[in-house]
Amino acid sequence: MARTPSCYYLLTIILLLAALALATTTSSAVADAANGSCIAAERAALLSFKAGITSDPANLLGSWHGRDCCQWSGINCSSRTGHVVKLDLYNHFFEEDYHGNVLSHSLRGQISSSLRSLRHLKHLDLSANKHLGHGMPIPDFVGSLDRLVFLDLSFMNFSGRVPQNLGNLTKLLYLNIFNYYGTTHSDISWLPRLQSLQTLELGGVNLSSAVDWFHKVNALPNLVALSLHNCALNNSLSHTTTASPPLPHNLTLLQLLDLSQNHLNSRAANNWFWGVTSLKSLYIYDCGFAGAFPDELGNLTLLETLYMSDNNFVGMIPATLSGLCNLQSLTLSNNIISGDIADLIYRLPTCSWKNLQVLSLEGNNITGTTLEAVLHLTSLQVFNVISNDLRGRVPVEIGTLANLTTLYLADNGFSGVLSESHFAGLTNLKQIDLSNNHLEVIVGPDWVPPFNLNWAEFGSCHLGSRFPQWLRWQKDIDKLHIPNTGIIGELPIWFWTSISRVTSLDISLNQISGKLPLSLEFMSVRRLLLQSNQLTGLVPLLPRSVEILDISRNNLTGFVASNIGAPSLQFAILFSNSITGAIPKSICLWSKLLVLDLSSNLLTGELPDCGTKQLKHWDTSSNSTSIAKSKSSSSLEVRTLLLRNNSLSGGFPLFLRQCRNVVFVDLAQNRFSGKLPVWISKEMPALVILRLRCNNFSGEIPIGIANFPALRILDLSNNNFYGAIPQHLAGLESLTASDKALVPAENPFEEEYQEMYWSSDTGLFNDSLPVVIKGKVLGYRENVIYLMSIDLSCNSLTGKIPEEMSYLAGLINLNLSSNFLSGQIPYKIGNMQSLESLDLTKNHLAGEIPWGLSDLTSLAYLNLSYNDLSGRIPSGRQLDTLQTDDPASMYIGNPGLCGRPVPKQCPGDQPSQGDSVEWHKYGLFQMDFLLSLIVGFVAGVWMVFCGLLFAKKWRGAYFRLFDKLCDKVYVISLVTWHKWSGINGEN
Repeated sequence: MARTPSCYYLLTIILLLAALALATTTSSAVADAANGSCIAAERAALLSFKAGITSDPANLLGSWHGRDCCQWSGINCSSRTGHVVKLDLYNHFFEEDYHGNVLSHSLRGQISSSLRSLRHLKHLDLSANKHLGHGMPIPDFVGSLDRLVFLDLSFMNFSGRVPQNLGNLTKLLYLNIFNYYGTTHSDISWLPRLQSLQTLELGGVNLSSAVDWFHKVNALPNLVALSLHNCALNNSLSHTTTASPPLPHNLTLLQLLDLSQNHLNSRAANNWFWGVTSLKSLYIYDCGFAGAFPDELGNLTLLETLYMSDNNFVGMIPATLSGLCNLQSLTLSNNIISGDIADLIYRLPTCSWKNLQVLSLEGNNITGTTLEAVLHLTSLQVFNVISNDLRGRVPVEIGTLANLTTLYLADNGFSGVLSESHFAGLTNLKQIDLSNNHLEVIVGPDWVPPFNLNWAEFGSCHLGSRFPQWLRWQKDIDKLHIPNTGIIGELPIWFWTSISRVTSLDISLNQISGKLPLSLEFMSVRRLLLQSNQLTGLVPLLPRSVEILDISRNNLTGFVASNIGAPSLQFAILFSNSITGAIPKSICLWSKLLVLDLSSNLLTGELPDCGTKQLKHWDTSSNSTSIAKSKSSSSLEVRTLLLRNNSLSGGFPLFLRQCRNVVFVDLAQNRFSGKLPVWISKEMPALVILRLRCNNFSGEIPIGIANFPALRILDLSNNNFYGAIPQHLAGLESLTASDKALVPAENPFEEEYQEMYWSSDTGLFNDSLPVVIKGKVLGYRENVIYLMSIDLSCNSLTGKIPEEMSYLAGLINLNLSSNFLSGQIPYKIGNMQSLESLDLTKNHLAGEIPWGLSDLTSLAYLNLSYNDLSGRIPSGRQLDTLQTDDPASMYIGNPGLCGRPVPKQCPGDQPSQGDSVEWHKYGLFQMDFLLSLIVGFVAGVWMVFCGLLFAKKWRGAYFRLFDKLCDKVYVISLVTWHKWSGINGEN
């Protein structure tokens, strides 16, 4: 049917009305923008996003109010259309949040899907807000913002699968979803659609399931920067044969490539990236590469930065680097490079000598007796040769490297003197580490250095007997480590104020004397190491920032106050002083405390309870905020509590009821008394070492003592415990297996300390732990964790030794001596195959000694003396080797025992000669000799018989020889007989 003109007119009118409405809407939006306000729908979307934020410590959204959202912080709008085109809420404090111990500045809450209404958004940056994405996947709606050119969601701790619809963002030039702490994963099948992409950062995203990841990346021809750092990539693209050419690629614009921390575990030669000649920066550290340095490295003639540390490259760098004239930074640390340092430097392209700024060779096998070749590198800023085998003197010309900012020579064999001339030209020097050499620094008392250091380490160098006066002028120093440098006498008056901004201070292992200031609260120090000096006075008020405190092995006599501050303290090491009085109540405020060591002091009184009732009665006027936080906390983080060798009293410390994570408790050699609480295993389930020896504890050993699955050392000796040993010992799981692996979290000697840029293990390596084993008191250090010991000696325990004791196959030391135990030694004691020391002396044990003792092949010490044992003493190879100088002493005081090695003869013993002792001593030898003689005779006769039986020639020769011998004997006998007959006849 034909359309009438009226239909066309009607359609035209409808289209005109629609266009008019659209124009009105657009003009209204433009008018809104011109009047200083953003588009209402987009403002509503932003306010909805703000409503989903539950915490904003950095006040990033503080300006988000009013009509004009274009003026809000982090928002940019188009000057033409008024649409929001940029949302930037990057957390500028992310380094402090990730590596420090301050309160996080990260936004918290939910990322509202209302942001999908920002259809004109080109730039979205929410990076470094680690709590905003924590545990959640990247929102799907992000893939609908198809006008995005810049997307940064890095360091947000997302988890789960990366959304496939990110492939819809075809206009993206920059994509960063670096996820160092999260658990995101992807197959990157969506990646080839981002044809405009120039920068791709996928660090930390698990790509182990990505099939043919290289070809996906290779489909992005505009890439300039590519980071696949720590992505669990495989080594399927490495070619191990020299005949295999590198894979072809389309990445002709690529300038930066980071494949670090993917354990490719292959040879580096013939990898695809050697053919990317446009590269200016290459990062392949910790990739598991092995073998010689690839000659193909010389292909990258535009290279400026090369980072190849933490691999297994061997030998010397190749001689093919002559074309790398632009090289500015070379990091080859922690490989197996060998050879002379002069040879290494002369292999670097001479055209790069004036450009090279960073040379890091730490942790190799580089040798040499001079650093003169380094002087050619006139632009050098960082020189790091820590932990090599360099020797000789440091040339005075090192002072001509005027651009040097970092000089690391630690852990080598350098010797000689460093004078003012060595430092004369180092005006830019900021960091120096000369530790663990044989160097002596001799400068005048009035010398003013030309540099202003922020990092100085001189450990084990000789700095003179007086404290170095030149340190007074280092106002910006952040790290000062001068342990074991021969300093004697008191610290100068200016010391504490001049270094007030130091965050890490180590002046240990010297002979520094004098008193500490009454307050160090003005300092910014986080790590304070003063141990092994001659300091006196009181433990001062501590800085709020301090996290590690070690003042052990000094002569301090007390605490300046009951609250010494330090709310961030993690390690408090104060053993081997003369500290008197009570333990300060401020330990209840140390919510981050991991280790407290107050051993070998003169402390008295009880430990603070740290329960909420005690805190309520404590005067909180000076620090109400900290107290409130402690009240709200149900437990402390303490993992190690060492109070050995003091005069502390009271019952079992209720303080430990707040320490559910405690691993090591040592209350030995104090005056604690009373019964052990029934909650001991319930409130301290992670316990590995419990030492209560030499106290006044009494009562029965609670059944819960056998419910510590991780317990390795239990020492309740020298107390007043009575009653029976708990029966159900199978709960001591770590002692039931000889090959029980030690979980790192269970090792108190490997406590981890989180520093600003890395984590380090801070173990309890300074003090030794006395243990009674094998009849002696032996000092153990970190290896005590592998001891596996139960010591219940010197108590008043009664009853039988539980049969379940024999289930503890991993036990190494068992001491039940000096009790009132009765009954028999467990029959299955031979199952304790790891046992090295067994002491059951001074009890009332009766019956025979189990023959299973002879099965203990690891046994090195045995003492069963002074019991009521009877019967024959077992023998065996291992038992016969014990106490060879006086073996009978193991069994003395048991008149019913007989047999070797005691003099008493057992009934029925009938030795052939001599006494029974001589028979037991030599009978076995005689029997062995007789048996050997018979076997040898039979074997010899049989060999002769077989020879005569089967060898005809042998048989004929034998009988001929036998006939001759018979004839000869007959003739000689006959002649001799006639001769003697004639002589007798004459007579």
